[in-house]
Amino acid sequence: MIELPPLLVEALSAIGADIEARIGDLISDFVAIPLREEDRLSALAGAVATIATTRYRRHRAIFIAALRSWALEISIALALAPPAPGIPVERRRGPAEEAQDGLLNGLDAILRAMLDDGSAKHHRLVTELAVMARLLGRYDTRTIHLVVTAAGRACEDPLWRCGGAVPVSLREGGQPLARDACLAALAPRGTA
Repeated sequence: MIELPPLLVEALSAIGADIEARIGDLISDFVAIPLREEDRLSALAGAVATIATTRYRRHRAIFIAALRSWALEISIALALAPPAPGIPVERRRGPAEEAQDGLLNGLDAILRAMLDDGSAKHHRLVTELAVMARLLGRYDTRTIHLVVTAAGRACEDPLWRCGGAVPVSLREGGQPLARDACLAALAPRGTA
């Protein structure tokens, strides 16, 4: 098991073993869906944007920043850990929207169970962050940045609708700049 951020550990211990087991099942189910990596990342970005827009409208930038931070912490911890044995997965083009819906529906079921059990609102928030951070934390820092940036852009786009797909391209940000490139027209490419 990897080291999780302290607030995440505290919140997960407060919600109980049953909910934590359901979170683990949701993550395992999502990871097991045979998707191309870009489709999986698009589903994650769409889920992040939907959660940020529907539940944390006024504080979505804070939600996205917290998610970025936790996912990066998990990614770094995984990079330092010995590699897990790979599980062969049949690669096929799968619908990112179905994976996104499955992830959001599973998360909603967990949150409803927590609400029924009387869990505090901040435990539900941290649960959403924990699920998404654990999924994103499986990727390298560049990929996390691409997904979270795409989700943040979707939240700000007046044409994007909650539950809609958020495309993520692994080729984005990988091209060198031309000498005459207009820097003001470029999207952010990383963090300092």
